[in-house]
Amino acid sequence: MTDVVDETDGNLLDDDPVTVLQAEIAERLSALSDVADTPIGFARSGGWFDASEVDFATGSWMSRLAEVQEWLRLDIELPTRADEFVERLVAALELLDPSKSIDTSGPHPQLTVSGLSQLYERIDQAARLQQVFVEKYEEEAGTRAAATKAWNDAWDDEPESAASEPLKPVSATASTWRISDFTGKKLNLTPSYQRGDVWGATSRQMLIESILRGIPLPSVILLRPEDPSQPHEVVDGKQRLTAILRFVGKHPLAIDRVEKADKYHGQEGALVKAFSEDYPTFKRLWKSLEHQQVTSKVEDEYFFPFRLRNNDEGLNGPLEPLQGKYYTQITDRVINAADEDVLIEELFAGTPEYRIPVIVYKRASQGQIHEVFNLYNKQGMHLNAEEIRNAIFHELELTRATLVAAGDSDTRTDPREIAPALAPIWSEIQHLGLTLRDYGFGSSRYRRTKVLAWVIATLLGDTSGKDLPSTSRHIDDLLKRAKDQDADPLNKPATVADLFSWVSKTAKIHASYDDELWAPKFKDGAAGQKWQELQLVGSLVGVAIAQAGDPDGIENRVEAAADAIFSASATAELGEDHSVWARPGKTQTRTQWAFIAGVAKAIVDLLEVDVAVASNSIRRRFGSSGVESLFAVLPHDSK
Repeated sequence: MTDVVDETDGNLLDDDPVTVLQAEIAERLSALSDVADTPIGFARSGGWFDASEVDFATGSWMSRLAEVQEWLRLDIELPTRADEFVERLVAALELLDPSKSIDTSGPHPQLTVSGLSQLYERIDQAARLQQVFVEKYEEEAGTRAAATKAWNDAWDDEPESAASEPLKPVSATASTWRISDFTGKKLNLTPSYQRGDVWGATSRQMLIESILRGIPLPSVILLRPEDPSQPHEVVDGKQRLTAILRFVGKHPLAIDRVEKADKYHGQEGALVKAFSEDYPTFKRLWKSLEHQQVTSKVEDEYFFPFRLRNNDEGLNGPLEPLQGKYYTQITDRVINAADEDVLIEELFAGTPEYRIPVIVYKRASQGQIHEVFNLYNKQGMHLNAEEIRNAIFHELELTRATLVAAGDSDTRTDPREIAPALAPIWSEIQHLGLTLRDYGFGSSRYRRTKVLAWVIATLLGDTSGKDLPSTSRHIDDLLKRAKDQDADPLNKPATVADLFSWVSKTAKIHASYDDELWAPKFKDGAAGQKWQELQLVGSLVGVAIAQAGDPDGIENRVEAAADAIFSASATAELGEDHSVWARPGKTQTRTQWAFIAGVAKAIVDLLEVDVAVASNSIRRRFGSSGVESLFAVLPHDSK
């Protein structure tokens, strides 16, 4: 049996199933509390809490569970009385056998191993579906309403917990297939458990671009029918295979439609031939025969081929000539995929080295394959931008320093070993992670790192002459600059130390005057005490700019302007049309930039600091300044 380690004191815990489940539940509850935004209708909770605060011995787990219960989509409100809590919780979870879930032998009802196990499953499910809301809200045009709908739809789409047939052994093989193995095989792309065709044009194009660049794809999972005359069922990978089949003109629905039209118009195969060999000519023929323009909308409706993107986002360098082209227009082009120079036609229709992993299940009943499908769709979570960024740019001292300063690095390793540049100033900055924690940002999925990186990129990332980037792209651009230029000041340990000394002092000033400077309405828009990301980033950036302009007098300026800042930030309650301090209802890139710029500029003005002096100081110390380009997004009369 595996020992369970309590990392708080290093002692081994008894390998008791109750103890293990309680620890897992505590971790998941902490993760549920660690989110900046919530769906419409949620009551504000007390903010993020650590797993150590979910104590089953004292009963504090009940109050912590109650704080995040809305994420669990329970049909009833949990009571505050401990003697009623467990019974109401079991009823709300609609457990299969309540009698096996509650132990009533003691003075108060307790959850049994069975009850804890089923509670854990619900909490784990809630944590997974919470990411649906977060990812939807953080999209380019994300809104709270759209994210709330996506979250509710995700819950509605979840399979019900019900008794199922026992899972007998399932026979499966794992191998790799060429693309031609998929396009030449009969496939059932629409089994009953599959969702519809949900990928948009960009997702399909990016998939094909990945193949053209030789990027490996995730596994496709198929169910081989007992009757060899029947098609393979696509368990996982429908969207990818649909994109591939459409791109090369092999989607069965498209072929069927073209063959019927060819026969109806007496073309004797001419329409079919053009479809497979010269798609632009096919479009002209289709228009003349069917009196219908083949637009992208028609292509989507009929599962016809689609163009590659007509920009440098995915196809640049040697692949630039492929931009905006259909498959039949580029089949004779030579590209390098999987370390092999190959014709594009050979890549998609021949026997190249490039292959796709495939798992084929055999002799599985319909009930079992439903179980398998649900299992694959529940496994894990997609990496978020911070997790990917930390892996890609981890070689940079700036990346590691941000991780360490935010308090998100591995607690088993001395932070000064991870980011040596911070060793000389560690005593000065080690409060930073705790400050962000006190603001309600936990360590789950690098949330503190994101906030800190966002602030740094806003202060240093000059976007002059460029389209406003998303938050993720803005941070990536700054790190890419350092990665591509060895002589960049941000690669010097002394500059990194200076940067975090500046940001750390900013955070300390910001926190020291927390209740005096920032009206509750401004912090989270609901008269609460929990800071939200946008508000915190905007106010930290403002204080940081002011500090750069007058590092010696900043504290006196803050103290003198405290009442004015509090009064101004209280106007957030008037709404976005009346105050720069009111968080926008939508999260598009431009509205985020405008909000952060408005808050930062208001703070700098109230502290009476010269913006030009501050920006020149930042540029001299760190090689660039984002101040002017940040304030350039504001209306002319606000600058």
